[in-house]
Amino acid sequence: MFIEYISWLALVLAIVFFVITLILLNKVNKKSHSLEVLIKSLLMQQETTKKQFTEIHSGAVGIGKKLQQLDAEVKKTQENQVNLVASAPENRLYTRATKMVELGASIEELMTECELPRAEAELLLNLHRK
Repeated sequence: MFIEYISWLALVLAIVFFVITLILLNKVNKKSHSLEVLIKSLLMQQETTKKQFTEIHSGAVGIGKKLQQLDAEVKKTQENQVNLVASAPENRLYTRATKMVELGASIEELMTECELPRAEAELLLNLHRK
């Protein structure tokens, strides 16, 4: 009778362990499925982010090229402006008058040598006097 009791007890324990194992396997399968879904979602987000980064990078490269073009245009414009200022005959008179002011010329000297009206000569003196 004791042996039958132990046999039944062993059978019941085996069934209990089997049921517990099935329950745990079911939970593991559910968690595994949840993780697979999460991994797929993360991979999709990664791909989207990668595409966005590529677009931003392309835009930044385009902006960089445009800035280089604009910089070259600004330098060219500055060179042209300097050339225009130097080549204009009326500017030569003002450049000469400015140098004369720096050397200490009077209003009368400016008016005579550079053929400037009194108001312009006074203005140059006031602007460039040290």
